[in-house]
Amino acid sequence: MTSTSVSSIRAVGLPGSTAAHVAVPAAVLSTVSRPAAPPAPAVSGHDHAAPGTRRAYGSDALAVGTRPTAKDPDRVAVFSLDPKSGSERRMSGTDLKEGDDVVARMAFRNGQKVDQFLHDRFGRNGWDGKGGRLQLVVHATDGSSTTGMNNAYWDRDQGRIYLGDGDGRIFAPLGGSLDVLTHETFHAIVDSEVNLRYEGQQGGINESWADVLGSLADPDNDWLIGEDVYTPGSPNDAIRNLAQPRFSNVNQIPPGGQVGVHDLSGVPSLAAVRVAERIGRDSMGKIWYRALTEHLDSRAGFAGAARATLMAAVDLFGGDSDQYAAVMDAWKSVGVNPRFKEKA
Repeated sequence: MTSTSVSSIRAVGLPGSTAAHVAVPAAVLSTVSRPAAPPAPAVSGHDHAAPGTRRAYGSDALAVGTRPTAKDPDRVAVFSLDPKSGSERRMSGTDLKEGDDVVARMAFRNGQKVDQFLHDRFGRNGWDGKGGRLQLVVHATDGSSTTGMNNAYWDRDQGRIYLGDGDGRIFAPLGGSLDVLTHETFHAIVDSEVNLRYEGQQGGINESWADVLGSLADPDNDWLIGEDVYTPGSPNDAIRNLAQPRFSNVNQIPPGGQVGVHDLSGVPSLAAVRVAERIGRDSMGKIWYRALTEHLDSRAGFAGAARATLMAAVDLFGGDSDQYAAVMDAWKSVGVNPRFKEKA
């Protein structure tokens, strides 16, 4: 068994969950254990940058280069985890097109959609901006349960996204949700762009950006996360509704309380929703993506994140634009003062 630090894991999170890896009992949250995996290729950007710095290759995120616009099957790799041996076997193209593993085939198709979405929507060359292959592990376990893992997470140490099968009650197989997979991919993107701690407001920003930008891939154009796989026996619910967070204003957050990153994420996510209501999801997405790739730095709390989006709005639309005003008003509406004044 290998022990993976919680700080390296970015999980989808259950409603009301405060843990980074929701399937693990609170008593063992210091580490997350799972069966040993074979060595993964080194993943760029796992260094711990100094405060206020960005990833060295962040400015390359928009470089498409020779990236094909058509779907390339080799750009998404799917591994099947054997719970007994802990080994991860890469599945062949034939397996993923014609094999009996429906879960793997579903995850592969969604992985292709995510990769194409990044290219088409943001001109991004893979999750790392450098053509990196999206690596998915299906049938993932938490090492302690006999039922399917009720979770999905990005593990930056392995450079892979782990997708549980669910227990059939809380979750169906998580690879079946496009927005869950896009959410986890955006955790990889956040890690590749900026060094944010996975706690407090920075953890909330990390989760929020994954939710907000991940939701843009959903063809339903809603603000629900994971509705396709959450509580399969109960329709019309979701892991999170970004338009109805637990905290709709920063002043509602208990001071000094143990508030989880998924709950904290609701404040910046609601700001994004309100921006989209005024200027449209597409313009909001452009601003939020540029804020991530060009302006967000490792020291950012909510005010810093707000300033990053305002700088992005100035870059894209100008400081006297409706888009800029919508961003400023939205952050103020959730109690965040960006303390930002555009330079003359």
